[in-house]
Amino acid sequence: MIRKLIPVLLVATLSACANTGAPRSSSSSAASSSASSPAASDSSSGASYGSPSAQAGARKTCDAAALQSQIGQKATQSVLEDLRTRSGAATARILRPGQLVTMEYNDTRLNLIVDDKDVMTAIRCG
Repeated sequence: MIRKLIPVLLVATLSACANTGAPRSSSSSAASSSASSPAASDSSSGASYGSPSAQAGARKTCDAAALQSQIGQKATQSVLEDLRTRSGAATARILRPGQLVTMEYNDTRLNLIVDDKDVMTAIRCG
Protein backbone atom coordinates (compact mmCIF):
# COMPACT_ATOMS: atom_id res chain seq x y z
CA MET A 1 0.00 0.00 0.00
CA ILE A 2 2.75 2.45 0.94
CA ARG A 3 4.71 1.60 -2.21
CA LYS A 4 1.72 2.70 -4.28
CA LEU A 5 1.43 6.01 -2.42
CA ILE A 6 5.08 7.05 -2.78
CA PRO A 7 4.87 7.94 -6.52
CA VAL A 8 1.62 9.80 -5.96
CA LEU A 9 3.10 11.85 -3.12
CA LEU A 10 6.25 12.50 -5.14
CA VAL A 11 4.27 13.82 -8.11
CA ALA A 12 2.08 15.97 -5.85
CA THR A 13 5.14 17.43 -4.11
CA LEU A 14 6.92 18.20 -7.36
CA SER A 15 3.87 19.85 -8.88
CA ALA A 16 3.40 21.95 -5.75
CA CYS A 17 7.03 23.07 -5.92
CA ALA A 18 6.69 23.92 -9.60
CA ASN A 19 3.64 26.09 -8.95
CA THR A 20 5.14 28.23 -6.19
CA GLY A 21 6.82 30.66 -8.59
CA ALA A 22 3.82 31.09 -10.87
CA PRO A 23 1.96 34.43 -10.77
CA ARG A 24 -1.42 34.29 -9.12
CA SER A 25 -4.34 34.83 -11.43
CA SER A 26 -7.20 34.79 -8.94
CA SER A 27 -8.19 38.17 -7.59
CA SER A 28 -9.01 36.82 -4.14
CA SER A 29 -5.51 35.48 -3.51
CA ALA A 30 -3.92 38.67 -4.86
CA ALA A 31 -6.13 40.77 -2.62
CA SER A 32 -5.25 38.74 0.44
CA SER A 33 -1.52 39.00 -0.24
CA SER A 34 -1.67 42.76 -0.79
CA ALA A 35 -3.76 43.25 2.34
CA SER A 36 -1.08 41.78 4.56
CA SER A 37 1.38 44.16 6.16
CA PRO A 38 4.75 44.43 4.38
CA ALA A 39 6.50 44.41 7.76
CA ALA A 40 4.76 41.33 9.13
CA SER A 41 7.82 39.14 8.62
CA ASP A 42 10.17 41.79 9.99
CA SER A 43 8.35 42.57 13.22
CA SER A 44 10.10 39.79 15.14
CA SER A 45 13.54 41.34 14.64
CA GLY A 46 12.51 44.57 16.33
CA ALA A 47 14.29 46.63 13.69
CA SER A 48 11.44 47.24 11.29
CA TYR A 49 10.10 50.75 11.04
CA GLY A 50 7.45 52.53 9.06
CA SER A 51 4.22 54.24 9.82
CA PRO A 52 1.15 52.00 9.71
CA SER A 53 -0.52 54.45 7.31
CA ALA A 54 2.39 54.07 4.87
CA GLN A 55 2.17 50.29 5.13
CA ALA A 56 -1.60 50.11 4.72
CA GLY A 57 -1.77 52.70 1.93
CA ALA A 58 -0.38 52.62 -1.56
CA ARG A 59 2.79 50.60 -2.01
CA LYS A 60 5.87 52.77 -2.32
CA THR A 61 8.98 51.43 -3.94
CA CYS A 62 12.39 51.83 -2.38
CA ASP A 63 15.27 53.70 -4.05
CA ALA A 64 18.64 53.20 -2.34
CA ALA A 65 20.81 54.76 -5.08
CA ALA A 66 21.01 58.18 -3.41
CA LEU A 67 21.90 56.65 -0.03
CA GLN A 68 25.15 54.95 -1.04
CA SER A 69 27.21 57.85 0.31
CA GLN A 70 26.09 56.82 3.83
CA ILE A 71 28.05 53.54 3.70
CA GLY A 72 30.76 53.54 6.36
CA GLN A 73 28.69 55.42 8.92
CA LYS A 74 27.30 53.90 12.11
CA ALA A 75 23.74 52.62 11.85
CA THR A 76 21.43 53.81 14.64
CA GLN A 77 17.66 53.78 14.92
CA SER A 78 17.45 57.48 14.01
CA VAL A 79 19.71 56.95 10.97
CA LEU A 80 17.56 53.98 9.95
CA GLU A 81 14.40 56.05 10.08
CA ASP A 82 16.03 58.96 8.21
CA LEU A 83 17.30 56.69 5.43
CA ARG A 84 13.93 54.92 5.22
CA THR A 85 12.22 58.26 4.69
CA ARG A 86 14.78 59.46 2.13
CA SER A 87 14.57 56.22 0.14
CA GLY A 88 10.77 56.26 0.00
CA ALA A 89 10.59 52.80 1.59
CA ALA A 90 7.62 51.77 3.70
CA THR A 91 9.76 49.67 6.07
CA ALA A 92 13.42 49.28 6.98
CA ARG A 93 15.57 46.84 8.87
CA ILE A 94 19.16 46.46 10.03
CA LEU A 95 20.80 43.18 9.05
CA ARG A 96 23.63 42.10 11.34
CA PRO A 97 26.21 39.36 10.65
CA GLY A 98 24.77 35.88 11.29
CA GLN A 99 21.24 37.18 11.82
CA LEU A 100 18.45 35.00 10.46
CA VAL A 101 16.31 36.95 8.00
CA THR A 102 13.50 36.30 5.60
CA MET A 103 14.68 36.04 2.01
CA GLU A 104 11.59 37.20 0.12
CA TYR A 105 12.07 40.28 -2.02
CA ASN A 106 10.04 43.25 -0.82
CA ASP A 107 10.38 46.34 -3.03
CA THR A 108 9.04 48.56 -0.24
CA ARG A 109 11.72 47.61 2.32
CA LEU A 110 15.15 49.18 2.93
CA ASN A 111 17.92 46.89 4.22
CA LEU A 112 20.94 48.30 6.04
CA ILE A 113 23.66 45.65 6.11
CA VAL A 114 26.09 46.30 8.97
CA ASP A 115 29.24 44.72 10.39
CA ASP A 116 29.77 43.59 13.98
CA LYS A 117 30.35 47.23 15.05
CA ASP A 118 27.07 48.44 13.43
CA VAL A 119 28.92 50.25 10.64
CA MET A 120 26.95 50.14 7.37
CA THR A 121 28.63 48.03 4.70
CA ALA A 122 25.76 48.04 2.20
CA ILE A 123 22.39 49.69 1.66
CA ARG A 124 19.89 47.82 -0.49
CA CYS A 125 16.22 47.60 -1.19
CA GLY A 126 14.37 44.32 -1.00
